[in-house]
Amino acid sequence: MTTTNKPKDRIASDFLSYLHERVPSFVTTIVAKLKTSEYYDIDVTNLQADHVCYRTESIQQYTELVKALQCSEASDSFILLVESEIGGRPISTFKLLQPIEIDSGNSLHRIDVVEIPSPKEGSPYDAGLEHIEFVIGDGKHNSPINDEVHATALDAWMRSYPSVAWNTKACHKECNPDVSFKMELCDYGKVSVKFHLMPLEAVIKFETGAI
Repeated sequence: MTTTNKPKDRIASDFLSYLHERVPSFVTTIVAKLKTSEYYDIDVTNLQADHVCYRTESIQQYTELVKALQCSEASDSFILLVESEIGGRPISTFKLLQPIEIDSGNSLHRIDVVEIPSPKEGSPYDAGLEHIEFVIGDGKHNSPINDEVHATALDAWMRSYPSVAWNTKACHKECNPDVSFKMELCDYGKVSVKFHLMPLEAVIKFETGAI
């Protein structure tokens, strides 16, 4: 999705159209591949898919998109939850006022949060959907601060699927730890599937003192 030389309202409307067009197939493809025994045998039917990540290909595109989603014309579709610097780059997270509902056969997932990171310096990539994150917590844990509860739950989740090549780098984060792995999708290339205990929106509310 290009942003150059477009007015803000057009950028915002194009991005919303892109999400409604691409997110359903992105989610259903991942859910189906996760469930296939020859790949992962992970059933996420009853898990909340709390957000997707849309990567931008340049600082310019990131800046133009984030500004456009905050313009008055986009206020009935997007709300900025937070923009913060993580790992030396800005990352914005927006709430979709009208969730995208995805029927994955035996499950219904609702995506109402989209994370938009600016590109890492020296790591160029094409713009597009980059990851999805599922919540494996039971809803009883209300702190994203890494502790024994997070460690135990993530470890138990990984032990349930020993054949998966888990990436555990992020399970040591001080806040909102997660575990993940990458998969190759025909229409999206290499994407990440992540698992954590709390929805991103709840994490943001905790960090900003909104709860």
